[in-house]
Amino acid sequence: MVYDFVFVVLVYRNTIDLEDFFQSFKISNSKVVVVNSYYDEESKATFESIALQNDAVFLNVENKGYGYGNNRGCEYALKHFDFKYLVISNADIEIKKLDLSQLSDNHITAPEIVTLKNKQQNPYMPYYPPFYERVKYFLLKRKSKLEIFCWIYSRLIREFYLMFHKRGYVFSAHGAFFITPKKIVEKLFPFYNEKMFLFIEEEHLAMKARENGVKFYYDSSIKIKHKEDGSVSFLKGGENEILRQSYLEFFETWFA
Repeated sequence: MVYDFVFVVLVYRNTIDLEDFFQSFKISNSKVVVVNSYYDEESKATFESIALQNDAVFLNVENKGYGYGNNRGCEYALKHFDFKYLVISNADIEIKKLDLSQLSDNHITAPEIVTLKNKQQNPYMPYYPPFYERVKYFLLKRKSKLEIFCWIYSRLIREFYLMFHKRGYVFSAHGAFFITPKKIVEKLFPFYNEKMFLFIEEEHLAMKARENGVKFYYDSSIKIKHKEDGSVSFLKGGENEILRQSYLEFFETWFA
């Protein structure tokens, strides 16, 4: 059997999001691989029950971060299924519009992703910004509070892009949901650097795609709602240092 879509959905602790994901999930001829970054036996049992009730595959892996978990899900999909497209998806999303006819085999598709506060999250980074990366590295390495200007710059560039474009090639896609043809999955696998526990995965995948001649394509006709209430909320204040370490690993991999 050839599936139109295989979804890799990484979860951690928050079981309610996965329940909601399946309640709104209406994509035919598809298979879901739920990957649990292990926290405890109670949450593992709940995730497994939800997955099996919805005819999904359940994988339990060590909690080694976003990249490690998603790489294991992609690895399983490539080994066990024949499919046209692989989707990396958060559990805290709702698919509002997705049709096979909207997709191409020649690029990774980045949909319109809108949060509950009506914030646009794609394109994650419209343009390739080497000077921006170097400035951000300089500030993060020194733990400077001025790094907030880098995030403001990134947001402004996205808003400027969206003023003039509803679709087109971009540098990177938001990691909450993107769609990759099987031949490109095979070309880029493993997608992620597993030394990066959380954050900056979008930039890493964009650089890897660019190195291999693969492009991202933003298409606002594909619509995703992102609740943004997922696993990051469980970090309890440690996200800034995790982000800093991930970014230093990213920069030293690609620019040093």
